[in-house]
Amino acid sequence: MTYEKDISQRIVSDFGDNASEAFRILDEAILKTDYLAHPRTIRCIIFLSNKDLNKLKSIIKTATGDPRDVMLTAEYSAQGQGTSIKRGSRSPSVLLPAISAKELFV
Repeated sequence: MTYEKDISQRIVSDFGDNASEAFRILDEAILKTDYLAHPRTIRCIIFLSNKDLNKLKSIIKTATGDPRDVMLTAEYSAQGQGTSIKRGSRSPSVLLPAISAKELFV
């Protein structure tokens, strides 16, 4: 699969010598479950993997069940008592629209 430039760069920077294995794992998952191919979903998977191939596999498994779970976890930060704010917001008292998955890479 061909990934968007920012995704490819993030995989290489996050996984270093294991980048080819990370690409292989993602490619295999996308072949089995085509809806994982959406760039937003891939960005969230990479972000939550935190440079760890085992976490990558685990996050892919979660996304295979329902990619919205992965997007919610990646794009929002829990503030307790059921309150969530978009990741990167400075004020927990202000609920903001969802952060774009691409912004996770900035």
